[in-house]
Amino acid sequence: MDKKILILLPIWKRENITKICFDNLKELQKDFNIEVLCIVSEQWSKLIAFEYGFKYVEASNECLGTKMNIGVRASLKYDYDYLMNLGSDDIITKELFDLYEPLFKEDHPFFGSTRLTFINSESKEIKTADYGILIGAGRCISKDVLLDVLEDGEMYDCIQKGLDLNSMAKFNCRMTELKNDFNTIFDIKSEENIWTYDNLGGERVNFEKGVEGLSTKQIDQILEL
Repeated sequence: MDKKILILLPIWKRENITKICFDNLKELQKDFNIEVLCIVSEQWSKLIAFEYGFKYVEASNECLGTKMNIGVRASLKYDYDYLMNLGSDDIITKELFDLYEPLFKEDHPFFGSTRLTFINSESKEIKTADYGILIGAGRCISKDVLLDVLEDGEMYDCIQKGLDLNSMAKFNCRMTELKNDFNTIFDIKSEENIWTYDNLGGERVNFEKGVEGLSTKQIDQILEL
């Protein structure tokens, strides 16, 4: 993969889950041209970003939309081809980049998966959901397209929920939705999420099937939560 990806990662609480996310991204950096820009609101998150060698920008957590805008603006001083959205409770696999590779090569402006696997951090219940539309986790936006949007304003309104759809309304470009039958994006849910596990739909699957695609280390980390 010759494209450079900057992953934009807002962080708030959930320190143990964030460490799983960071370990995953650090491992992916061995194989892919990835940088990570964290948007931090707490001292511990700044320190852990520094420890892992990730970039960071500080922003208040009062309004998530405004916090994300600060991160998006801060990203512009770095060199990258695509901005990838991710949460600090998300895990992505190498297979996701295999899925994306043809679109990177063809310079698609805006794309991502429609499928997500949710893991309940407490009960370890798992369900998969295919929304049939582009989801926020793992979506990639070319820097050129992003610059066009930022000429007219900000990427997000000052809101706490619904940021994915809110931001997509700002783009006037083709958005490619990738169907995927495999687990390539995992979202680890806790009671501190804006949307908890019970708030979300999906098909319940057993644990063994649900963690397909994760490494033994990642499975152990989830079980230890």
